[in-house]
Amino acid sequence: MDKKLTMLQRIKSDTPSFFKRAQLFGLGLTGLGTSLTQVAGIPANFCTILISIGSTITIVSQFAVKQYEPLNTSINEKTK
Repeated sequence: MDKKLTMLQRIKSDTPSFFKRAQLFGLGLTGLGTSLTQVAGIPANFCTILISIGSTITIVSQFAVKQYEPLNTSINEKTK
């Protein structure tokens, strides 16, 4: 993939289905960590870790881009 995308183009582009599921999983972890902060018996460090991991998964998954063209065109040219 020779074309370099800017950050805004990556955010606006289509996301593969695996990474859409990863985004939902990350949002779920973030929501779970946020809701567990209200429970008295749960340590604050555990909630902070859940929120951090969930938000990181969500953010990293947003930057994945669905590819529409093959990575190596030289392989295809050699077989012709």
